[in-house]
Amino acid sequence: MASTRPTGPTPIPSRRRPRPSGDEEAGPTLRLGEMSHSTPISVASANEILKSIATSRAQQNKDLPHNELTKKMTDYTETFARFKGGEIVSSVTSEAGTLGGVLGEGEVAQLVSLCCDTPDEARTLIPSIEGKIEDEELRVVLDNISRLRNFT
Repeated sequence: MASTRPTGPTPIPSRRRPRPSGDEEAGPTLRLGEMSHSTPISVASANEILKSIATSRAQQNKDLPHNELTKKMTDYTETFARFKGGEIVSSVTSEAGTLGGVLGEGEVAQLVSLCCDTPDEARTLIPSIEGKIEDEELRVVLDNISRLRNFT
């Protein structure tokens, strides 16, 4: 029986992928690894920032770089941003920010991006909020965010 394995040297990737550091986890304790010192933002906020950059560059007669990463990033944020329009995004971020004393910035950004309907759903999708906030307080904020979503 003939072997179907290719002959010759094994192809080597053009650059090696760094090993995962193991310090990233979205579990009961939120660990962001090397991104832990960055300010997290929601998908809707990222979409507004990208739109603002595009508008600013257009006014300066400069185009955004047309590369695959820019296109993917723009497509992603336009598709998954639950809120559109600067005023709505500011209102939602402000509403979720009322939990800022209790929740971390990353958790607030996740609440805005995920638009959970119930506190149970929020706790399931964002395990790190478990035990940090009472259901009723979380429900009020989620209801307010949901009301804002209906107007977009």
